[in-house]
Amino acid sequence: MKLNSEQLELILEIMDRGNFSAAARALNRVPSAVSMAIANLEAELNLKLFERSKNHLAPTEVTRSIEPHARLIVTKMRQLELHLTELSTGLETSLSIGVAADINQKFLLAGIEHLIQHFPLLNIEMVSAPQQELKTRLQNNEIDLYIAYSSSTIDVNERFRLLGVEKFVAAVSPKKAQQLKDHNKNELTMLSELRQIVIASKNYPLPDPRVLVSDACWYTDNLSMAINMVEHGMGWGNFPLSVVSEHFSKQSLVRLEFSDTTNGLDMPIHAIWQSYKPLSKTLQMLIELWIKQIEIE
Repeated sequence: MKLNSEQLELILEIMDRGNFSAAARALNRVPSAVSMAIANLEAELNLKLFERSKNHLAPTEVTRSIEPHARLIVTKMRQLELHLTELSTGLETSLSIGVAADINQKFLLAGIEHLIQHFPLLNIEMVSAPQQELKTRLQNNEIDLYIAYSSSTIDVNERFRLLGVEKFVAAVSPKKAQQLKDHNKNELTMLSELRQIVIASKNYPLPDPRVLVSDACWYTDNLSMAINMVEHGMGWGNFPLSVVSEHFSKQSLVRLEFSDTTNGLDMPIHAIWQSYKPLSKTLQMLIELWIKQIEIE
């Protein structure tokens, strides 16, 4: 005999509820129908599924042995039914999302986690790369959307939505900070004399040339690598405060103090997609989740 998902669900409901009546209520059926269904199933399988007494109902060892498999099958069937509903309402089956290398990814993952709770079979590819590389990938239709900081120029081929604002701060190693203090160098212009660690790819133009302050620059396409390079005294970097605040607390980095200005630049974070492509329902939902959940100091 072949068991179907409805029969497995019935067995699990009885196990979870402890009796036929409670299982019947959960399944919107009458208790006699549930009792009869189990009796017929036991007869067809030639197996006893539940021990019955006047005041007690308990699963047999046979039922307990199939429980893990039954739960897995029922869960997968429910996910499949949900996925078919998603497809019927126009939701796509997969997304490819680009995230600029210097974005705090934790903010975005919270929104994605919430989305997949509603759509567990949705496949999501996450691509982390320098901002201009993501721009090229979007133009080549390799990704559906990317998250990056605002640029100094507007591209008419792109549309965007503001997600939040991140504060960028200039940071150096403790040793370098002490050297600057000893030489009484505390003005913003002194940064041009130091090597700057820039998160970008030399294969693509910078999205905003204003980020270059120093005459000498080293490049990396990875935020963690850039922070490590600055911690080891290889130069100074301009980093998201939400990321490097813990490094300030551990004193592996120092937030510079300037006598002529404040050390902090607010950078808007945008979701960006191609203007000729309408934003899909799933991406619309994800953007709304990001806006609600991203809280950046």
